[in-house]
Amino acid sequence: MSVQTGPIRLGICGAGKIVETHLAALARLNGFRVVAVSSRTLKSARALAERFGIGQAYGDHRRVVESPEVDLVLIAVPNYQHAALSIAALRAGKHVLVEKPLAATVGEAREMVRAAKRAGRWLFYAEQLPLAPKSQAVARAAQAGLIGDIYMVRQIERHAGPHSPWFFKKEFAAGGVLMDLGCHSISTVLDILPGRRVESVSAVTRQFVHRHGDVEDFALLQMRFAGGIVGVVEDNWCHPGGMDCLTEVFGNRGSICADLKKGSGLRVYSEKGSWTDPAAGPGGWQFPQTDPLLDNGYLAQFAAVENTLRTGAPAPQTGVEGLRVMRIMEAAYRSAAKDGRPVRVSL
Repeated sequence: MSVQTGPIRLGICGAGKIVETHLAALARLNGFRVVAVSSRTLKSARALAERFGIGQAYGDHRRVVESPEVDLVLIAVPNYQHAALSIAALRAGKHVLVEKPLAATVGEAREMVRAAKRAGRWLFYAEQLPLAPKSQAVARAAQAGLIGDIYMVRQIERHAGPHSPWFFKKEFAAGGVLMDLGCHSISTVLDILPGRRVESVSAVTRQFVHRHGDVEDFALLQMRFAGGIVGVVEDNWCHPGGMDCLTEVFGNRGSICADLKKGSGLRVYSEKGSWTDPAAGPGGWQFPQTDPLLDNGYLAQFAAVENTLRTGAPAPQTGVEGLRVMRIMEAAYRSAAKDGRPVRVSL
């Protein structure tokens, strides 16, 4: 596969909230040039293009996918569209970076990985949490033996629920909180335990708060690894009071805990507004991050993509990793349908 020289010309399919986060990260890196954006409506694409200085705006994702001016396509649309757009972009000779989850089904994810191999192009998986500085520090310390023999890794992601309505509809999202936050949690556990095979998955899913949707808003998942290590994941859209993101590793000689969202050392109480917008109304207690794009792994994610495209070095998160996560989530849903009975896997 040839390496990239010159600016990496990026086209974006999608104009939602996560795209704004990606664009803010890209603005701090010199290797990319965003040349086009598309959305379901031309109005949304144009609004984003004007705000971020993007040259081309389209109301049809195919215009980005097929553009000869694009080297890399970022797929940031509802989950049910991931596979079709990714495969089309790969067939058009583009590299692809896909938002999590990789696809709506394991079958779609497999076909995406096959399409990348056939096309001789990179299929990157936009899973940034394992690349966050705290996540990397936890993984390094655990793998170096700092806490002895690991017996459990626990990852928790919880907040009060997504802003966009499509997350609550199975036809668009293919699942609920597990497909949204579970991707992060599972990937982080797997990154801490490289080379460990998952032998079984058990899970419980519930709908406690968001009754207007047809997907779960709470999931508790357990992965049993070869050798007996246990991975525990809690993903939760029922949690008011801001977002929690906690990674814990337990060994026979100690433990490690990383608080990604509320562990920056900053504690703020304001009756006027939020840390980022004092005019936004009552804020209450807040635990702001000093640099969210760095702290949450977004800068590292794009730096890794650029390094791979320029040097050919292995990418830390590709379609292969995304497919493994999809297979674990599929097993979790099967377990939940059987009242939490373990499902045997070999992943």
